[in-house]
Amino acid sequence: MWGLDSGRVYGYLDQLADQIQATERELSESRARNQRLQTELQRGRAELQRVQAELDHHEQTGDRVNEQVVQMFSQAQLVVEEMVQDVSRDARERIGQARAHERQIVAEAMDTAGEQVRSYAQSAQAQMQSIVNSFATEVDQLGSTPEPGRSGTATPLQKDHLPDDPRDWGTHFRDAGRLGSPGTD
Repeated sequence: MWGLDSGRVYGYLDQLADQIQATERELSESRARNQRLQTELQRGRAELQRVQAELDHHEQTGDRVNEQVVQMFSQAQLVVEEMVQDVSRDARERIGQARAHERQIVAEAMDTAGEQVRSYAQSAQAQMQSIVNSFATEVDQLGSTPEPGRSGTATPLQKDHLPDDPRDWGTHFRDAGRLGSPGTD
């Protein structure tokens, strides 16, 4: 009754869930790209191993290795090393971006939740103060007596015997309201 607006809270949670899904989708795409690059890297390594095996075969047979095979091997090795560096760099960048985005989402959610809690607390405090003021006014009215020398048809106030425990006051006032005003039978 005095708590959070569940519609707004669930709406906000849905918004956060959408943002998290988008981040997860981006991470999944990065992983898929990383997997493709890993596959290309494996092909490059396989090609490198094949070239290495050919080179070993030629060395074992005693044939002279021509300069072109040596250059291909060197180029393949350079390409593989560059691909490994590119894949590693790209993966680190994407993971860093995803983590930064996640931190930003969490920080925004915490700020928004804090503001909402403060707003609800202030509203509840104002309502509570209004209730306390209203209750004090009612108590003052119940305790007031007519001024001396004033003529009027009001009957003297009967002394209410309030329970000692304030938690029983609500029951006392409800019972008094059902019994009616003094002198009206």
